[in-house]
Amino acid sequence: MPNIWILLIVVASSLIKGITGFGFALISLPLLLFWYQPAEIIPVLMICNFIASVFIILQKKERRLVNRQQRMLIMAGGVFTIAGVILLKSINQQLLVHVTGVAFIIITLLSLKPQSKPLKKLRDLSYLAAGAVIGIITGSISVSGPPLALFLNKAQVDKMAFREVFAWFSVVTASIAIIGYIPAGLLSVESLKQVAVFVPILLLGTVAGKRLNHLIPGNNFRLINIVITLLASLMLVIGQ
Repeated sequence: MPNIWILLIVVASSLIKGITGFGFALISLPLLLFWYQPAEIIPVLMICNFIASVFIILQKKERRLVNRQQRMLIMAGGVFTIAGVILLKSINQQLLVHVTGVAFIIITLLSLKPQSKPLKKLRDLSYLAAGAVIGIITGSISVSGPPLALFLNKAQVDKMAFREVFAWFSVVTASIAIIGYIPAGLLSVESLKQVAVFVPILLLGTVAGKRLNHLIPGNNFRLINIVITLLASLMLVIGQ
């Protein structure tokens, strides 16, 4: 049975997931690394993220939220998640987590620079390239939040579509990653026991977070995303 600190981490991370559509693995992974090895906890977080994202997708919507370019982003992410799973199995896991954290911090800080020119509509290639990079990161360390949040902010996606794109991206990439974990020997009975403990908390947090999402203005929502991304990236660097 996980200790109280682990459960509190899951509660806080699930609430953020419900508000923004992302952040469960992003927030929980750096903290849970104090108790688990990456190869132990990453598959657990991936399964939990998949279940919570399906739950978000099934919630009632007033309009279609995912457009053609965003679907391209999601599918590219799914394909390149396979490469990330191979990375998780074949290279130094701690090094991968730390290097990725540093990269996220740099990207986040660059995103704070004011735009000198009006932002042009992003092309299809930008969505495909972003999906490929984020897919590799997702498969390797179970964290898609920072690069995807920054990309969607740059694309000026509204908060409801932001949450929906994240949920679909998580479903596609997590499905592929979970399938890849099986032949890689990264799933065990103990992993499934951890999932059984985390999921009820995660679903409750997702419901509560959705209610809070409607109360947050769009500009504040983008600022929250950037702050979460920066803090979580710092935790990835110093977590172990």
